Amino acid sequence: MQDPSRLEPATDANFDEQLYLAANADVARHPVYGNDPWRHFDRYGRGEGRKQQTRAAAGYPATRRSAKYERFLPLLDASRGTGGAFRFLGDAGSFPVAYGGAAHGLDEYDDESANPGLGDFVETVRLNPDKLYLDVGCGRRSRHFDNCLYLEVYPSVSADLIIEPACRYPIADASLDGIGCFAVMEHMQEPWIAAEEFLRMLKPGGLVFIDYPFLVPVHGYPSHYYNATREGLARLFDRGFERIKLATEANQTPDHAIHWQLSGLAAALTDEGVRQELTGMSVGQLMAEPPGGPFWQRVLAATPDAARSMFAAGNTLIARKL
Repeated sequence: MQDPSRLEPATDANFDEQLYLAANADVARHPVYGNDPWRHFDRYGRGEGRKQQTRAAAGYPATRRSAKYERFLPLLDASRGTGGAFRFLGDAGSFPVAYGGAAHGLDEYDDESANPGLGDFVETVRLNPDKLYLDVGCGRRSRHFDNCLYLEVYPSVSADLIIEPACRYPIADASLDGIGCFAVMEHMQEPWIAAEEFLRMLKPGGLVFIDYPFLVPVHGYPSHYYNATREGLARLFDRGFERIKLATEANQTPDHAIHWQLSGLAAALTDEGVRQELTGMSVGQLMAEPPGGPFWQRVLAATPDAARSMFAAGNTLIARKL
């Protein structure tokens, strides 16, 4: 029987595969869950209040975030960015660490992104504990790995490294085995610079995992700059990379684009009668209404300017050189 003093509650924040298996022999013996203890914790263990072995009992060094800092310290290179020195936001010698000027605050966002991340990236990180990875724009991850550095531009609960919004990163050349960046590059002022940086930071043979939106409304305040077609995404990574996959995944299919556009537009309307008219139409009826016709004129009359911009088909700029 396990000594209770050597155990602690397993949580999303402290979950460790080996510590969880050490405290739960039934999970370790199960051919499915023993190979992926997170699957058991996510489905059952969290609700059952399962415990895991403490770091001290397992002989792990210091706290999880200080041990992780020591592991990634050789990769942190302030000279590669433009933000000066690193600053500890908590205990010295431990993540989280800040770099550069003032980052955004969580209050500047409509909502904090919270998801596990792209499955291919998560599995690659999980199956290669001796390799090092970077998650750019992590938001709030439901699962964390000690061999992955989580980076954000605001102090999310998942972030190890918090930087000012920039596309240059204080990380050494050829130091990472993989980089993930999911629904983030549309918020970058210079995504082409970020793509060059990803190439710089990766070791030869390192992998990049990118989720880049295309037909989605303006979102993710305070900034949203560039959506990309499939070929636009490919163009960003056509120099220095060998393409392995370029596809529309299950979370990127047209139904997501249509649902976001229509439900968002309906919610933004200021005229309840027009909203009911819009939501009461069949798909065929909606498609039969010509853009600019009487129906859409009624809809647009009830559409605030912010929503016009959010769901626009395009925008026009006229400017004069100074």
